[in-house]
Order: sequence, then C-alpha cells, then structure tokens
Amino acid sequence: MAHGIPSQGKVTISVDEYSSNPTQAFTHYNINQSRFQPPHVHMVDPIPYDTPKPAGHTRFVCISDTHSRTDGIQMPYGDILLHTGDFTELGLPSEVKKFNDWLDLVSHCKHGRNPNA
Repeated sequence: MAHGIPSQGKVTISVDEYSSNPTQAFTHYNINQSRFQPPHVHMVDPIPYDTPKPAGHTRFVCISDTHSRTDGIQMPYGDILLHTGDFTELGLPSEVKKFNDWLDLVSHCKHGRNPNA
C-alpha cells in the first residue's frame, strides 16, 4: 500500500513498510483499522430489514462477502443494491450463475422493493 505525500505541488509516493510481507500487513492493519478511518465518517447501526423507507429518500442496501451463500438472506427494501465483496466461494461458473439468478430474484420479489415506496 502506498501513501501520497504532497510536496511543493507534487505527490511523492512512499512504499508501505509492510508491502513485502502481506501476512504481517494483514495482522497490523486488522488490529489498527481505525488508522484509515476518516474523521468525518461515523459508524451507524444497521436498521431492521423491514423498516419502511421515508418518502423522498433513496435507500442503498449494502452487502458483501456472500460466498455463494445467498439462501436465507433477508434483503431489506431498497432502491439500489451494492454488493462489494466476494460473491462466490471458488469462482466457478455455476456459482456465478447462482448469484446472477439470485440477483434476478431479489430485484423482482417484494423484499427487493418496498411496495409502499
């Protein structure tokens, strides 16, 4: 991981001290995750999946790392679905198809859209 350091209109890129040791990097940054937390970002508690969406609002549903385990996920009502992690376990074509079929299902079922929105 590199970090940009501004210097007289130029950006100098320094190499992260853990670049040559991914295991040590994972351990260090896993323990010190707050190091990358911008001061203006505040954590919020998730809301129950069936909470009605206020009128005039857009609800983003964010999930990640489903690893081919989408069965039984209670999808909240939302307008935009963001899946930001691993959606397969092994990357097999059958897993990709299963995920694609699941996306089609959640976009057409009542849990994918709020009938009151």
